[in-house]
Amino acid sequence: MGNNLFNANISGKIAAAMGSLLLPVTLTKVVPGARTSSDPSSGTNPSRRSFPCRGMVDSYKLSQFDGTIVKRGDRKVLILGDTLPSNIVPEPNDEIRAEGALYHVVGTPERDPDAATYLCQVR
Repeated sequence: MGNNLFNANISGKIAAAMGSLLLPVTLTKVVPGARTSSDPSSGTNPSRRSFPCRGMVDSYKLSQFDGTIVKRGDRKVLILGDTLPSNIVPEPNDEIRAEGALYHVVGTPERDPDAATYLCQVR
């Protein structure tokens, strides 16, 4: 699924080597729906699509908390790109379930040049 830099399949090799060592994670894409015209206060009725993948949860260092961009309680979730279906990538407002907790992606996830990994800031 990665970008296949230099025809080396780096993302596939990383997923094959690390995938079984990392935890099961679920990325859920949340897509806003349309408001019900008869009841505009009822919300947008979002739809959700879940994608199982592999990853890990990590903490920020105390020195990284600035209270604005990185707040206390924020975590990092690393997802292996080749464990996601083609054309599915984490985005802001997606949900990630890992280690029994539900997180929301804040900010734009970082990825390496081959899309082998996605690093998501979550709350």
